[in-house]
Amino acid sequence: MKQYQKGFEIKNQAKDNMEGKYSGAIRIFLFSFLISGFVRLSINSVCNATMNSVFVMTGSPDAARTISYVFDLLLFLANVILGVMNAGITLYFLKTACGQPAFLRDLFYGFQTDSKKFLLVSGAMTLCQTLCLGPCQYIVQNYAETRDIKWIIYALAALAAGLCVYIPISLGITLSFYLALDFPEKTGKETLALCWHVMKGQRMRLFLLELGFLPLMLLCILSFGIGFLWLQPYMQMTHTCFFLDLMNPRKVSS
Repeated sequence: MKQYQKGFEIKNQAKDNMEGKYSGAIRIFLFSFLISGFVRLSINSVCNATMNSVFVMTGSPDAARTISYVFDLLLFLANVILGVMNAGITLYFLKTACGQPAFLRDLFYGFQTDSKKFLLVSGAMTLCQTLCLGPCQYIVQNYAETRDIKWIIYALAALAAGLCVYIPISLGITLSFYLALDFPEKTGKETLALCWHVMKGQRMRLFLLELGFLPLMLLCILSFGIGFLWLQPYMQMTHTCFFLDLMNPRKVSS
């Protein structure tokens, strides 16, 4: 009979695994954040400059808006590519959890080994987030342009509906990078299908585990975000311990 660890046991294991190892974990997250932030900022800057130039030349808001859609697509593709770094972060924390040496260069593992598979996994996750949460962002933009309060109501409704779809789907594929590393012979499509199968009956357990981080997130916000430097590695290690427990549960006599 299989017996999975309770939430507090997983978190305690994560704390033990991270003891004395936060500095390296913080570095890999900071490096990832700086790369992603630079790319997104560059795209947004070029987008704004191009939209302003088009509006000045044509005087048409519709033409400028069309340009923004093109850059939205470019930003989506950039997020897919940047998401491949999550494979390297996953590898780093798996190594740490298993007592193996982990290095900053692990961040780029997904680009060096079977990048097509990791791109597909990243694309599925990014597409899920964009389709479920993107409408709310566009509605908020309408409010920023018109200052009509009705758009706030529409945005909240879109957010609620989007989360109802996004949460169960994202929980079903959230461990895909772990499985992609654990089963290198599988394709990206097979990895996503395997993750969906493995997470059957486990999504609520993971959801409650993640829900327990909300108080710490609030404290991090009160610290002007500085606390996230330590919370992010702790959360990632908790996901890693959850995955290891899921794949190798304890066996107890019935």
